Amino acid sequence: MSKVCEICGRGKMTGKQVSFSNKKYNRTYELNLQKTTVEVDGQEKTVRACTKCIRTAKKA
Repeated sequence: MSKVCEICGRGKMTGKQVSFSNKKYNRTYELNLQKTTVEVDGQEKTVRACTKCIRTAKKA
């Protein structure tokens, strides 16, 4: 399974890790994906969603 949110489509992000001596190294940022149930057309479906999408869905 890929690390991609099934709701918003966000995936792995890349950036730099900066040490105290200001050296820069490539690194990846993983999403915080959780299995959750979403109601679609009256049916409940299990999806892998990022926590940002889960929080937004709770507000609505």
